[in-house]
Amino acid sequence: MSDQPVHFDPETITVLKETLDDAWGRLRPHQQATMLKSTLAERLLKSAARGERDRKRLLDAALQDVAA
Repeated sequence: MSDQPVHFDPETITVLKETLDDAWGRLRPHQQATMLKSTLAERLLKSAARGERDRKRLLDAALQDVAA
């Protein structure tokens, strides 16, 4: 990823917010206690910065490596 700032349109920001809330809600309480919500947000933003806009794939990216 380049050092250039990435700008998201309002629709993408809405998708990212909703996906973050969905990802957080899928975590069990003990997972929420040991993971920062900002970690999920960072994963979402990295994926979106690469051009991903599909909610399912964004959700998968946010929840990568999270044990069930």
